[in-house]
Amino acid sequence: MDQDVISSDNPPPSGWRSTRDYFLAGLVATGFAVALSEMLASFFVSAPSLVLTIGQRFIDITPAALKDWAIAVFGTNDKAVLIGGIAVVTIIIGGLLGVVARKRMQVAMIGFVAFGVLGYALGITDPLATAAATLIPAIAAAGSGIAVLVFLLRLLQGPATDAADPIPAVSPDARRAFMTASGAAVVLAIGQVVVGRLASGRTQAAVAAREQVTLPTVAPSPSTTAATASTTTVAATTAAAEEAPVTEATTTTQATEVVRTVADPTPAQIAQVDGVSELITPNDTFYRIDTALSIPSVDLDNWEVSFTGLVDSPFSLTYDELVELPMVERYITICCVSNSVGGDLIGNAKWLGVPLKDLVERAGVQPEGTQLIGRSVDRFTVGFPTASVFDGREALLAIGMNGEPLPVRHGFPARLVVSGLYGYVSATKWLSEVEFARWDDFDAYWIPRGWAKEAPIKTQSRIDTPRPGTVDTGTRAIAGVAWAQNRGVDRVEVRVDDGPWMEATLPEELAIDTWRQWHVEYDFTPGAHTIAVRATDRTGTTQTSEIVPPRPDGATGYHTVQVVAV
Repeated sequence: MDQDVISSDNPPPSGWRSTRDYFLAGLVATGFAVALSEMLASFFVSAPSLVLTIGQRFIDITPAALKDWAIAVFGTNDKAVLIGGIAVVTIIIGGLLGVVARKRMQVAMIGFVAFGVLGYALGITDPLATAAATLIPAIAAAGSGIAVLVFLLRLLQGPATDAADPIPAVSPDARRAFMTASGAAVVLAIGQVVVGRLASGRTQAAVAAREQVTLPTVAPSPSTTAATASTTTVAATTAAAEEAPVTEATTTTQATEVVRTVADPTPAQIAQVDGVSELITPNDTFYRIDTALSIPSVDLDNWEVSFTGLVDSPFSLTYDELVELPMVERYITICCVSNSVGGDLIGNAKWLGVPLKDLVERAGVQPEGTQLIGRSVDRFTVGFPTASVFDGREALLAIGMNGEPLPVRHGFPARLVVSGLYGYVSATKWLSEVEFARWDDFDAYWIPRGWAKEAPIKTQSRIDTPRPGTVDTGTRAIAGVAWAQNRGVDRVEVRVDDGPWMEATLPEELAIDTWRQWHVEYDFTPGAHTIAVRATDRTGTTQTSEIVPPRPDGATGYHTVQVVAV
């Protein structure tokens, strides 16, 4: 056996033990420094988290393929995994600084100072940060890390057990004191994290502001005519979506109109089947996909949304001015382009807001302003054809979601919601500016990262029940949802194994902008079965069976589920 192998019969040399202790000292010092900086940052609305700012820049420079992999593997937990990974890597680097400090303390100090400087340099790029507030956690991180490391290393000083050992061992008493102090520092670090989470200056400020908001009341429609509900022609809006961007409103000439109502769902519009997705997705379970590692918190007293760029009359609105404008409520299903076939990055809600068309007309967009750019307070951008505002689809500057002010995590105080376009090109949360530019003059955040610039939502369907696994033999429901926003779902078909396509039962349509529940009864015989589903929209287009990944403009293919009937 190799003499260097460490075991109970072959204990580690004293030098290895000492190196381990110095590494532990660096870990503890760095963990304490990070925890203290996070706690201090949480006390101030204008002080960013140093860990999160580093993570945000990492996201910005990460190759698109790696981001796709993270979303595919971790789903909506991708941000938590990234934050945890950054924290772990940072602390491990600190451990190495502890080893370096054994003989070169000044180098280790420089390392901690560099972390503080990097955190500050990245922190002040946060649009909500101020230089003074950002400086506080940066100095605290560097100073506390150095102080804790020096203190722990002094405790490690003791007589060597082997004078020939190049890295002398630590005396039992010194190591006992070191371990006690290290444990205390870890406990304090955990306490700082807890206090920081409870304080959460940014989040708490936004939550408090939201709780003070009273949404305006929207008068009910006197009828299902276009008096208060917008109308559209499916054929006309579909054609408009395929045309090159224009600024003129599309004229509808077809005779058949689909009225988008604002009425609450009736029993006839809801499938009475266990296991199918709720027709209206609750706010607390609505999916969230965005680039923000920390949820932007907006100072409502100073917030405003501006309409700028290629317009005749640029203007800005405060929140109080915005809520005074005529509002409408619309049911709209939104989804993420990263959604895999059968995925859950989709939800349906009742949105309250100002029709975007009214605001664009007020600004007077110029003919060359063929792209509408939505800018977030955290500098995220989307871009879509200005023509989408005028082609009859629902496009809102929304301030409410399912009867409540927008949740902070979903864009409070205001966001864009546009029917029929994937979120990455349209659904700006924490909106601060709507700018108009030429189509070729600007590419929004995701376009240089390999995603399509135009992204109409594809007709899709999903099986919610049964789930993969075992099912009872006999007759049971197969059910799910299908969507084709801005076109409407006309038909859903289900196939089991190689059998014929069976037309599913569809409840009455809530709106052409929302998903539609479906269900079919099937008599399962013992054995393995494969269930597939496909939808057809009101233009007559049936979703394709061709399997295509989400990049660059949305996944395609039939959703299938394998079950075994017993």
